[in-house]
Amino acid sequence: MVAAATLHAFSTELLVGSMTFSVLATVLCFGESIMDKFGPSVLRGLDFAAYLSAIFSLCCIPVVALTGNASGDASSSPFLVNKMLLSGLCLGLWIGVIHGRYTWGPELWSERKKGIFHVVLVSLGYGTAAMLGSIGSLMTRGETVGDLIGIWPHLESAPSLSFGISVTLAMLSLIALLVVIFIQPKSEKMSH
Repeated sequence: MVAAATLHAFSTELLVGSMTFSVLATVLCFGESIMDKFGPSVLRGLDFAAYLSAIFSLCCIPVVALTGNASGDASSSPFLVNKMLLSGLCLGLWIGVIHGRYTWGPELWSERKKGIFHVVLVSLGYGTAAMLGSIGSLMTRGETVGDLIGIWPHLESAPSLSFGISVTLAMLSLIALLVVIFIQPKSEKMSH
C-alpha cells in the first residue's frame, strides 16, 4: 500500500508540471499574438497545449488537496489550514482560466485586453499554487525557495473560523460559481 504522503508528493509533481506548462504556453500565446512571428498554426497549437494542460491541472488540484489532507491533521496545524484555504482559491482561479478560455475560444488572443486578462488570471493561479508549495516546503524542510524573494509570505498562522462561518463562506463560493456558470450572460464566440 502506498502512503498518503507519497501519493501527495506524486500528485503535487503532476500538478506543478502541468501548471508550469500551461503558464509557459499561455505566455507564449500572448507573445505570439503580439509579435506574430510564427503564424496562426503555432498560435493555435500553443493555445491548445495551454488549454489542455490547464484542464489537467484542474483535475489534479482536488487530488493534491485530498492526499495532502489525508497525510496530515488539518485541525492541528495552521500550515495545513492555510493549505486547504489556498487550495480552494487555486481551484477557483483555474476554473476561471478554463471557463474564460472555453467561453472566449482560441480567438481570445486576437484582442489584447482579453489576452492580458487571461495571462494575469493564469499567473495568479500559478502564484497561488506556488504559495501552496511553499507551505509544504516549510512543513517538511523548514525553508522554501520563496525565501529568496524576501517578501514571500510564510503563513505560519491561520485564521480562526467557526464552523458556521466556514459553511457560510462555502455556500457563498458555491452561489458565486453557479451565478458565473448559469446566470452571467454568455459572451459570443469571436469570429475572424
